[in-house]
Order: sequence, then structure tokens, then C-alpha cells
Amino acid sequence: MIRSARQQRDRLADRISALIAAERPLRELAGNLSKVAKYAIGEANSLSLERVEVPIRRLPKKLDGFRIIHLSDIHHSPFTSLEHIERAVKVANRLKPDMFILTGDYVSHEIEYIEPVARVLGQLAAEYGTHACLGNHDHWTDADVVTNHFRAHGINMMVNEGFRFEARGAAFWLAGVDDHMVGRTDLAAALKGSFPDEMKLLLAHNPIIFRHSVKNGIDLTLSGHTHGGQVKMRNAARDPQKRLIPRRRLSAGLHRRKDSHIYITRGIGTVVLPVRYQCPPEISLLELRSAPVK
Repeated sequence: MIRSARQQRDRLADRISALIAAERPLRELAGNLSKVAKYAIGEANSLSLERVEVPIRRLPKKLDGFRIIHLSDIHHSPFTSLEHIERAVKVANRLKPDMFILTGDYVSHEIEYIEPVARVLGQLAAEYGTHACLGNHDHWTDADVVTNHFRAHGINMMVNEGFRFEARGAAFWLAGVDDHMVGRTDLAAALKGSFPDEMKLLLAHNPIIFRHSVKNGIDLTLSGHTHGGQVKMRNAARDPQKRLIPRRRLSAGLHRRKDSHIYITRGIGTVVLPVRYQCPPEISLLELRSAPVK
């Protein structure tokens, strides 16, 4: 049975008190637990909008200014309420993007959370639809059930596949791969049918794929998985053990190698603990620009 937001809050203080001593990345919080925990709980239920322009050399000029909202790591669970996800959907819809992109981890472990989050995400409304890929937590729950529910609610779940997306008299290759952590990624299958010289946009939950994106001429990869670290404390840059999620070379934001870009969102939900610290949930609004890459 899905717990209400009130029940989650009632259980939260006890969970944090029990876990904080055991989770080394959070030990620095223990000196002033009640104050910082209140802040961290509040931040986990906040929303931050990131507006980013992405210059893509091969973007068709007719698609200059094409706007994508990228959401990831929803993690509907006892720690991430449906109310929080509904707020994100409402905000995202108000921004009126051309397309929505979802990059995995829609639930954490419990199968009963799949249909509700699929139903809410199915309310995302853009002229060119909502396109998605799977994450590791979706597999750890039930990837087939996730896929079926998302497709039933009008979301184009791409599992190692792609197609030629057409809009405004122009086109590019839009593809999604299955998750790397569970060993299901097949980039070659996702690119099958694409032209060597056309722009390619790839959905991949885990940003570790970026080195393969560069080798395969992917212009833009959209990923999540990292949560941006989820908890960032002072000196965390010098001490990876002070992060709830271990530091990665590419953890959040826009990065470029050669003519390839990757955007990694901090995501919406949480794992391990239902808190965020100096790393708020993110709605990413990406504007694609055809200006030459300098």
C-alpha cells in the first residue's frame, strides 16, 4: 500500500536519526541535526529550474530554438511522494516546451509505485510528445511493467531503439538505450537506420555512456543517474566521502567533448535518504541552438 505524504513525514525523523550515524557522507550534519535535517527535507521537496542553451553544430536551422524539458530520477517511493511529482509536472507543463524527455529511475523498488507515476508523467503535454528510456532502478523493480504502463499512458519508451524525428520541415535521429548498470545497453541497435551525417540525440540513464556517444557521433546525450551527488557539503569537492552518492567525473550540468555534448540533470527524487543538501531537485529546460560550436 502506498504511504501518504503525512505518514512519510512522521517516519522521517526516526529514519534520519537511525541512519545518519551509519552514513559517513552525512556525519557532518550530526552536530546540528534538527536544523540541517529540516533544511535537507525541505530541499528534497523543492524544485529548481535550470535554463541551458546547447549549441549543436548539426542541428537543422529550422529547429533552432527547439525547447526540451528533461526530467529524470523521479524515484516514486515512500521517500518521493506523488504530490512532489505532480508539482514537477505542473511546473514543466507551464513552461510549454516542444518536447519532454525522461531518462529513467521512475520508481525505487516497489512495483505498486509504477502505475501512479506513469499516470502522472503521462500528463506531460507537448506538441512533439514525451520520450523516455529505462534506468537501473526500473530494472530492479520490473522493467517490463514500467515499459508497459508508460506506453499505456502515451509515453514513447525507447529500449535500444531510435527513429527519425521530424518537425518544422526538418529532422534528426532520436534514440534511447537501455540501462548500462544492468548490462542492457545496445547503442548500435539504437542507432540502426540513422544517417552518418545527421544530428543525433540520445537518451541514456547512466552518463558513463558519454565516451561511446563521442565515438559514435552523438551530438547530444541526455542522462541522469547521479542526482548531482544529492548531498553536497563543504569540502565535498576534496573529499568524495562527504557525498551521499560517490563523486563522478561528470556529475551534473552540461559537458562537451569534441562536437558531442551531454547534459546530466540532478533529477527529481532521492535515494538512500529522503534528503538533498545544496543539490536541489531539477527541472531542466534545454534550448537547442544551431550556432556553430566554438
